[in-house]
Amino acid sequence: MRSLVLLPLLAAGACTWWSSREQVLITSDPLGARIEVDGRDTGRTTPATLAIGGNFGRDHLVRLTLEGHRPAVRRLYQYTEGYTSKWIDGAYDVVLPPLPLFWTGGDFVFPFAVRGAMVPGDLYVKLYRDDEPLLGFELLAARAAAAARQPPL
Repeated sequence: MRSLVLLPLLAAGACTWWSSREQVLITSDPLGARIEVDGRDTGRTTPATLAIGGNFGRDHLVRLTLEGHRPAVRRLYQYTEGYTSKWIDGAYDVVLPPLPLFWTGGDFVFPFAVRGAMVPGDLYVKLYRDDEPLLGFELLAARAAAAARQPPL
C-alpha cells in the first residue's frame, strides 16, 4: 500500500525538466584583471569562464583589480524561474474538452520546469586608469563621500 502512495511522487519528479546555465564569462578592457568572487580570489584573470551559476544559487559580487587601474565591482544576480503547464492556460469551448492549443510536445512529457541562470551571463567591465577622471556613479559616490565628511554649517 505504501508503494502505491509513493508512486505518483516518483512519477512527478521524473516529469520535471531542470535547466541551468552555470557558466559566466567575465571579460575586461584591458585584459588580465584579477577576479575575486564574494571577496575570495579565484586565482584567475580576465577573460575567464567561471561556474558560479545554477538553479538555486545566490547573488555574487565580482571585483576586478588590475595594477594602475581603479578596481571595479559588479553584482551578478541569481535568476530562478519555475514553470508549469496548466490546463487552464489552454483554449476550450462548450462542445470541446479543455485543449491547450499552444502546448508543445515537451509540455506533455515535462509539464514542470525549473530554469536558473546568473544575470548577466556574460560580464564585460571597462577598467579605468588611476589618473583618469571619475565618471557616472563613481563621481556621484565620491561627491556623496566628500559631503558626508564635511561638518554641518
